[in-house]
Amino acid sequence: MPPGGGGGGRRKWLIPAAAVTAVVVMAGTVWATVSLVNFGGPQPESVLPGNSVSFAKADLDIDGSQAVDLLRFVDRLPAEVREEMGDVDEDDTSAPFAEAFADSYDLDRSEVEEWIGKKVGAAAWITDEPEFDSYDGAVYGIALAVNDARAAEEQFSELSRSHDVEYTMVDDFVVFTDLAGGIEDYNDQMSANGDLESDDTYSGDLNGVPGGSIALAWADLGALGRISTIERDLAAEFGTTGSLQGRMTASFRVTGDYLEARMDVFGFELEGADVDWLAEGSGKSLDAIGALPANSTVAMGGSGLDQMLSTAWENDELPLLDEQDRQEMEADMNSIGAPLPEGFTSLLGGSTAVGLSDFDMGGMGAYGSTSDPTVVFRAVGGDADALSSFVDEVVADPYASGPTPTVSEDGDAVVVSSGNPGSGVLADDEVFQQTMAGMDDAVMAAYVDMRQAVTTDDVRSPEQWGALGLGLSVAEGGERAVVELRWAPSGS
Repeated sequence: MPPGGGGGGRRKWLIPAAAVTAVVVMAGTVWATVSLVNFGGPQPESVLPGNSVSFAKADLDIDGSQAVDLLRFVDRLPAEVREEMGDVDEDDTSAPFAEAFADSYDLDRSEVEEWIGKKVGAAAWITDEPEFDSYDGAVYGIALAVNDARAAEEQFSELSRSHDVEYTMVDDFVVFTDLAGGIEDYNDQMSANGDLESDDTYSGDLNGVPGGSIALAWADLGALGRISTIERDLAAEFGTTGSLQGRMTASFRVTGDYLEARMDVFGFELEGADVDWLAEGSGKSLDAIGALPANSTVAMGGSGLDQMLSTAWENDELPLLDEQDRQEMEADMNSIGAPLPEGFTSLLGGSTAVGLSDFDMGGMGAYGSTSDPTVVFRAVGGDADALSSFVDEVVADPYASGPTPTVSEDGDAVVVSSGNPGSGVLADDEVFQQTMAGMDDAVMAAYVDMRQAVTTDDVRSPEQWGALGLGLSVAEGGERAVVELRWAPSGS
């Protein structure tokens, strides 16, 4: 918009949802000690059931060339982060797994290191066995790679007595669970459904996962939405008990320049409403935010937002907008001479961006804090008259002591600004280029310059913290949405 607008260490393995997400969380906490992998060799999904509704894994097996990429990224980290990390040992990537496993079961880490491998996965599936009714019919298992099957079996034999762990040895993995009867159900599911790796839907969804990922999660959202606890959470969050459909993958990877978390969503629907309207956008959001002033601390924008919103408006698919909201919005837009749906183009243009600087991030100690931030809004192809009316009727505060935002034109862009915009453009900044590289297809994007968002009150050297980048792109006519979140440090 324009300016103005418990219970003990091992318990963490006991809840099915936590079991599935713990693998990715583990990878996220140790990303600085690992490098890129391509999920080579036997994988956890080869020993977990094909009817799993959610799955996560981490693979920390690396080779020499991947270690080079790791060291390149580590060299870019802020000095204080490198000091806290200590030396990086690319030859001992199983250490995070050994430490986490030993802590969970109060074991001697050195004993765990004798047998533990460098791959771990967890899956949850739905069973109709009545003994699991208290878990909403959800059962889970964790598959942990082993380098010494005999030592692993000795360890788990002891755990079965001391911690009620159930387990079975399968190929190069030990599959285990803390749920009574869980391994018996696991065996039944494997016999009836085969393994997840062979499932066509799962393998098809993984086609878009970037090479070099170190961790992955996958979920069937429709199946998860039918679990009563999740169904209640959806009702509380969205005010609906309607059906949830779709699938998703999430992945993590480290390149020489940035750390990236990515999520792909396929065929998403909630209450019968999908996000096909996102396909109306064009992949020029980087051009939009790249034209903002070079000193922008936060930049957000997109290209084709007007068409996306127009399509969603005409099809009554704008999420979380009821009939009363639509009527009020329509009346407001009519009052400024921008009737909907054409009014979206009047205010947003075909390309839209907003940048903020000189503001206080609410206790985070943002640089150059002032009572009124600098805001720049750009709408390429927007209507200057409609935007002027919007500023006069909606944005301008008659009781404010500061100046009213100004409306001007810069080539084919209408610019609404307040404060003191700087010179130059973001597109010329090296850290911006590094952070947003490869997001050229994004229909919406955001950028946060951490070098300006934090100060020496927060970190030792703000200039070494680089930037955060976010991009949303769509493919397959809106059937697939991709979200990429990155951190590109600038310590080197």
